Amino acid sequence: MNMRKSIKTAFLLLAPLMVFAQQNPLVNHGYVNGFLINPANAGATGTNLYLLNRLQWADVEGAPETFMATMDGSIANTNLNYGLSIANDVTNILGKTSIYGTYAYRLPLSDESNLSFGMSFGYEQNKILFDRVNATNPTEITLINNIEQQANMDANAGLGFSYKNLSLGVSAYQLFANNNVFEDEQRQVAYAYSFERHYAANAQYRITLDEDKLFLDPNVLIRYAPGYDAQADFNLMLNWANRAWIGGGFRTNYGANFMAGGVLGDRLLGSYSYGRSVGPIERLSANSHEFTLGYRFSEVDGVRDEDNDGVPDDMDRQPNTPEGCEVDAYGVAKDDDLDGVYNCLDHELKTPLGAPVDANGVALDDDEDGVINLFDREPNSPKDCPVDKLGVSIDTDMDGVSDCKDMQLKTPLGAEVDENGVALDGDNDGVADLYDLEPNTPHKKHLHTQEDVDASDCIVDAHGVAKDSDKDGITDCVDLEENTPEGALVDAQGRAIDTDKDGVPDGIDREIDSPRGAQVDKWGVAIPDPNDLDDDKDGVPNAIDLEPDTKAGAKVDAYGRTIKEVNPITENRLEIDEMDDNSTEWDYFMIVGVFKNKENLKGYRAKLETKYGEKTRTLYTKAGYHYVYTKQVTTREEAYEEKDRLVNKNVEDYIVGNPWLWREPKK
Repeated sequence: MNMRKSIKTAFLLLAPLMVFAQQNPLVNHGYVNGFLINPANAGATGTNLYLLNRLQWADVEGAPETFMATMDGSIANTNLNYGLSIANDVTNILGKTSIYGTYAYRLPLSDESNLSFGMSFGYEQNKILFDRVNATNPTEITLINNIEQQANMDANAGLGFSYKNLSLGVSAYQLFANNNVFEDEQRQVAYAYSFERHYAANAQYRITLDEDKLFLDPNVLIRYAPGYDAQADFNLMLNWANRAWIGGGFRTNYGANFMAGGVLGDRLLGSYSYGRSVGPIERLSANSHEFTLGYRFSEVDGVRDEDNDGVPDDMDRQPNTPEGCEVDAYGVAKDDDLDGVYNCLDHELKTPLGAPVDANGVALDDDEDGVINLFDREPNSPKDCPVDKLGVSIDTDMDGVSDCKDMQLKTPLGAEVDENGVALDGDNDGVADLYDLEPNTPHKKHLHTQEDVDASDCIVDAHGVAKDSDKDGITDCVDLEENTPEGALVDAQGRAIDTDKDGVPDGIDREIDSPRGAQVDKWGVAIPDPNDLDDDKDGVPNAIDLEPDTKAGAKVDAYGRTIKEVNPITENRLEIDEMDDNSTEWDYFMIVGVFKNKENLKGYRAKLETKYGEKTRTLYTKAGYHYVYTKQVTTREEAYEEKDRLVNKNVEDYIVGNPWLWREPKK
């Protein structure tokens, strides 16, 4: 047989059965080293170094022989992976030496699924080994030991997807489909060797037989090249804790495969695969052998995960995740509200974005008003004060004093207030300075040697001007005689002047020098009656005088009876010891104020409620006075208790000082 026929015969014999082995090494250890079957698997199980040697049809001269070295891994704390593969493959007189670098990227789709892709670029040196040809024609002896070779650039690509225990992948090889031509210049012969694109698809599913200990891994790998029938590998592996494995399968158009392997050291592993040919090729050779030796830079019993968060350390951006925390695809503990506290430690999972939080992830609320610091425009609201949605203590009357401290919740708008929110009333006349047209109301206390601005006993109108009820020109606040007859002349204290003491004030008296004791008419003119004797000089003739011995200077009525001057304000006032317990004749009241004017009464009651928190009631007497009382009492003990209570609160009658007791006949 001449050399050309020898080469042709070798191609015809091997091509139908070894199209993949001739142009792409045909290996069984993709189960151990996934990088062998898909560039997208680079770095999927950490950082690894593998050596592989395959002897196919070991007892046939010129049978395929493959040596491969791979290294793959991931760049720490990123989704970027890398790979490097070096291979030398010889099939009969064809040889190929290659080196490829791989870039892969892993994209987490969820906590349980990932999408990855890989791209390999490399350099290949393709050879025709004429030194392997047994030439029978001596004229061709010059080709012996000659090797023809050409170099090419090529690329491979792959895509992978994983969801829980399911892994899927597709890959393509020899994407450039290079075409090499070798020329024999002596014999003017050209030998063409074309590369076909190769495609592969793989799938694997892990079945758990015993949690973390025993697994069953069925997998399938399908290879295809245009112009050739597809070839499929079906395998079933029994795996013990990723430390030992054994199984087998069937490859179409080839035969059966068996595999066993396991951990040989701390990070070292080894695996062996035996192939048994069936069909026509069995007559040529039945046995194939494949050896793999590997070193994993991460733990050999699985991908290393120091913090047990389910994300390999090589991809974990938070290698010390707190125990029990749910993490994202990058191994970082989840923090849904982005407050810096992981969900597993966060007591408030929906903290507003940007809010400062405590160690438990709860938004800070320093003044404990229910509005967090982020939104609080009054970060130091008084404790227990109601606030609005911006954390500002509510100030209903807008006087600058929070309602919780305001003792006058309806201060007139614009009025100056004290620290308790009470509108300033410089003269204490019950009219805020804002409206007071007489801000220094004169009053009886001004009669003292030392001026006192407290006009709280004055009756004033809505504008703070003291009233002059009797129109005598002297305001009630100063007037010691509030019912002076109209037209009467008065002194500085509003008392009518009666020069002749006839009972008719000057200004009305048409006879201001009436004889002392003389009877006068309404104009102060003495009525002459020479026959009318008046022994007690009381101005009442003896004839009608029912009290002929009236004391000198005593006031008498028309019948000469002494008029007892009774002050209706104090007529029924008495000491507590003077009251009768459970009286059937009298009702008793604890009095804190007496008013003639009803308008002043209202202001005073409002003051008591605002300043002291005292709710009062009013007793109107037949004398025309309004008595402000806090409680109706029936016994001396009850009266003393009420008086002590009011004194302790500094609630004082604005006229006489301490609260006092009043009685009224029962109705």
